[in-house]
Amino acid sequence: MKKRITTLILLLTIGVYAQNDREEDISSYLYSSETNSSFATTTFSNDLMAETETRKIKSKVFRNLKAEDDGYYMVSGVYSDKQNIKKSVKKLTKKGFSAGALPDASTGLQYVYLEKYGTIDEAMAAGKSGLNGRYADEIWILIAERGNQQAPMNEMVSVDEVTYDMLNAANEERKIAKGKEKPNQSKLIQKADHYFDKMWYAEAAELYEEALKKDKRNQSFEIIQKAGDSHYFNTNMERAYYWYNVLYENYQADMSSDNIFKYAHSLKGTGKYKRAKRLMRLYNKKSANEDVGEGETSSKNEMVLDKILSREENFDIKNLSINTEYSDFSPMFHKQDEVVYASAKDSSFFHTRRYKWNDQPYLDLYVAKINEEDQDVKNAIKFSKKINTKYHEASVTFSPDNTTMYFTRNNYGKKLKRDKNGINHLKIYTSNKVDGEWTEAREVSFNSDTYSTGHPALSPDGKQLYFVSDMPGSIGATDIFVVDVLENGSFSEPRNLGPEINTEQKEMFPFINNKKLYFSSNGHVGLGGLDVYEVAFDEEEGFQEVKNVGKPINSNKDDFSYIVDEETQKGYFASNRQGGKGDDDIYSFKRLIVEEAKENLNAISGVVTELVTGEVMPEALVVLLDENNMKLKEVVA
Repeated sequence: MKKRITTLILLLTIGVYAQNDREEDISSYLYSSETNSSFATTTFSNDLMAETETRKIKSKVFRNLKAEDDGYYMVSGVYSDKQNIKKSVKKLTKKGFSAGALPDASTGLQYVYLEKYGTIDEAMAAGKSGLNGRYADEIWILIAERGNQQAPMNEMVSVDEVTYDMLNAANEERKIAKGKEKPNQSKLIQKADHYFDKMWYAEAAELYEEALKKDKRNQSFEIIQKAGDSHYFNTNMERAYYWYNVLYENYQADMSSDNIFKYAHSLKGTGKYKRAKRLMRLYNKKSANEDVGEGETSSKNEMVLDKILSREENFDIKNLSINTEYSDFSPMFHKQDEVVYASAKDSSFFHTRRYKWNDQPYLDLYVAKINEEDQDVKNAIKFSKKINTKYHEASVTFSPDNTTMYFTRNNYGKKLKRDKNGINHLKIYTSNKVDGEWTEAREVSFNSDTYSTGHPALSPDGKQLYFVSDMPGSIGATDIFVVDVLENGSFSEPRNLGPEINTEQKEMFPFINNKKLYFSSNGHVGLGGLDVYEVAFDEEEGFQEVKNVGKPINSNKDDFSYIVDEETQKGYFASNRQGGKGDDDIYSFKRLIVEEAKENLNAISGVVTELVTGEVMPEALVVLLDENNMKLKEVVA
């Protein structure tokens, strides 16, 4: 089976996936005896169920919690991520609630509550009044009683019929539908789980596949989800789609917003755009907090996607000679006629150490010559012995005079450094060229042992450094930040580029020139996986509207690390699309600019007037753009 990767995407998210993607916030798993009776379980006490049904209060009885936890809890959300739990409790406490988190050891989930009550009457009175008007969002009552754990029953519906209410009534415990046996106790599953927890996804995927094929009793929510996630993190969207589809068909009521997002992206990754739209509607309803209506947002996003799909292709792209069977990506211009890029190719005479995430050699930086005539890149050699180590190096950027470089590397001293959760984060390093040789690299000041930084990109004047991180203050899984490079070589405090650019998902691989910022994202509307986006920059108004660059730069796979010479409209990018030589390949491109109209033909004439008063506006600047907002001509009226 061909392994598909996007190595540095996976690399940067070593910490991110372990902390965020594996199980995101699973809040709002509610049970309503009125609106979701098909999900009712045998553990509802008849009198309490009748009482809550009468008062229209959503509630659920739990009998597998600790005895000292008995009581009535006003729950605002369900989580599995520790950081999200702490943030939620802290936020509610600041608002004056006696907030806390109630753990369920059997599932690993924690129920964040606003208040605890001694009687059901007190709890229901508080719920009916919205805690005396102090809390306006969705809440429900968790009734903690000692007893046997419940065995839920789910009713399946098709993707066309599923509603948000059905998904929102999900069963927190995610028990095995066909019995109480815990298949994850088998040695095969234990080994697969071990690999998964260490983020060795290539090996984990193989073992989960074997376990699911070997014994149908292994087909629990957790194992199917991990099988899909293992392929998803390894960007094998075909197999990821297969298992997410199995998950949906058997456990659709249990799926979190994160599950739905990955399922929708695997649908895009296999070209199933129509069905992906339906799933994204469900995802938007579960996760969106926009001021505009959900229906309006979904409709707008679908219109954007349709426009991207129907847009005329205006690029000529070619696969480069330097590509190998492994991962080659993250090109960067160097001097006038070179490209420096990252590759996992095994260029040693002996067996190279391999990275367990995707079972490929570790990344090194290479430099190669550009052929001006056809943009091909050949004669690659390793960049510098001072820079390349036995672990990962990738994503490089150079100062305007080519005497300073920044690049991404593992948090590495004499050995890999890990945080308290065993995660090896990434850091940005810098090196200076002295007498024609690069010096030993040193860390930048805004690195940390507790989060990752990477994908550095210098502005053309070298005064600002853009980068990607999951540091505190991030909006999504990974965000783009910027720091000022000060005259003494130090840096300002990192600034998040904000919600117009960063989403709740991943933004990566920034590249900036004098006119635009380019980056890759799976959070903006796109064709599937990571897509390349552009955003114009104005000194007075800042960043403008984010736009998808369209096909054929973007595909239903991962497309990223885009760089361009804005004057010639020539550049390079990487993709793991079908038809490549290996996993991630580097492609050259040339934008096909519409030819200017001949003199005296197709002339445009008119008068520029003020919109409200109708008065003629002298010396107004008139700009002619093509359908992709590329400037063709400008003239002063």
